[in-house]
Amino acid sequence: MSKKGMKHSRWLVAFCAAALLAPIPWQEASAGNRVDRLTKRPAMMSRKVTQSLLLDVAVNGKTVVAVGERGHVVVSRDNGNRWVQSQSPVTIMLTAVAAPTEDDFFVAGHEGLIMHSGDGGRNWTLLYGNPYEEPSDESMEEPDQRAGQPILDLWFKDARTGFAVGAYGTLLHTEDGGNTWDDWSTRMPNEDQWHLNHIATKDGKLIYIAGEKGVLFRSDDGGESWVSLTSPYDGSFFGALAGPGPDEAMVYGLQGNVYRTMDRGETWEQVPPVTDATMMAGTFLGGSNLVLVGNSGTILYSRDNGATFDKQVMGDRQSIVGIARNSEGKLIMVGQGGVRLASPALK
Repeated sequence: MSKKGMKHSRWLVAFCAAALLAPIPWQEASAGNRVDRLTKRPAMMSRKVTQSLLLDVAVNGKTVVAVGERGHVVVSRDNGNRWVQSQSPVTIMLTAVAAPTEDDFFVAGHEGLIMHSGDGGRNWTLLYGNPYEEPSDESMEEPDQRAGQPILDLWFKDARTGFAVGAYGTLLHTEDGGNTWDDWSTRMPNEDQWHLNHIATKDGKLIYIAGEKGVLFRSDDGGESWVSLTSPYDGSFFGALAGPGPDEAMVYGLQGNVYRTMDRGETWEQVPPVTDATMMAGTFLGGSNLVLVGNSGTILYSRDNGATFDKQVMGDRQSIVGIARNSEGKLIMVGQGGVRLASPALK
């Protein structure tokens, strides 16, 4: 993927078709917020919204929330069996969702959008935005390359403290529920500003970020400082899993490449490949079981903590780009076919 030539359509294809080891000094800055410039057009209500393109899903208790194209947000209060469309205030493509409580939802998308609902999706507040605007002929300012680009992932420790990552090395942090955001991008040794695709953590202290061009970063102090990890692969990673052990992690991405570490990313080993389909999301299932999902309806199951995988391909071959495990142990998958509910094959 060419960083300088990236357009919105490439991000859409990436999601649809799927999608110096020392801290450096930083300068603290508030993230430039132009939320008032966002186009506010409510998403259309649709009976077929659960069959539309959905790009991410989050679970808390029996509550499930999924987001996707045209500003669609859908909420289930019974583990994904029945869904209600939320009255989203935007028609912007939504790419990420976090649910730190059963009523607090944080949603992100294109145009640098981040929004929040504190009542289970009934009402929304736009928190952050960085829409693209055509520069005037008189403007002497350098164009902001992040303007109009997407936030690609969210992680929230609770309803107040969280991170957002995205295009051109975006790393934002909030400690007040998203009312204000600090730009922590310069805390990361990412001088080329490669896109940051996914953030993964088990405890909120040890955090991994995976991104474009195989870049991998780790924080041991909750995001205060970061180190660059020696990557085993120079193709893009679209996801990461922290665990199951305290020093274990897994990253996955283009062409079915999956790598494991047992020492916090100091060294990596490739998992024997079983597919060339790009893998987009994953989740632990309990015990030694985990699952990865991706392009062309590809599902990879592991029963040995990711040392090996078996492959299954959905009959319709529609890409799966998000997955979560509900409180009943079932899998909720989202992607080109909307929402799917499945029972994992465990042993």
